[in-house]
Amino acid sequence: MKSLLIFFASLALVTVLGFDYAGGIDSFSARPDGDGITLEWRSQSEAGIKSYSIERADIHSTNDFQEVGTVAATGSYTYYKYHDGHVSAAPLAGQSGNIRPMSDAFRYRLRMNLASGDISYSQSISVTKPSSGVRRTWGMIKEMFH
Repeated sequence: MKSLLIFFASLALVTVLGFDYAGGIDSFSARPDGDGITLEWRSQSEAGIKSYSIERADIHSTNDFQEVGTVAATGSYTYYKYHDGHVSAAPLAGQSGNIRPMSDAFRYRLRMNLASGDISYSQSISVTKPSSGVRRTWGMIKEMFH
């Protein structure tokens, strides 16, 4: 009976952590905005969350997320906005050498950094940044010589 009680207590703890932290984001969106991507999210309960790390991967990557910024948690039911202005320098996954083609499609996720040292992740979202005509033309010119 004692092991059964411990099992149920563990199950309840997992459920509470999953609801409070993984479900702590009410909405999460990304959109192209001038020279970068703007991310917006609204928190629910932020009990135990000390900060959010914004992570980005190009759309061709399986799980190669890199941290691009951090925002301090300010309290439950807060609206956050972050502008990632470094997307024009984001290399495609698996590329090496001096010439690195750039991606125009990205995946973002939020990493919730808890005061306990634990972390939790939001679901990832995808966004495509429109290519400029100059960039498309330059890419075609480079392809002719490779």
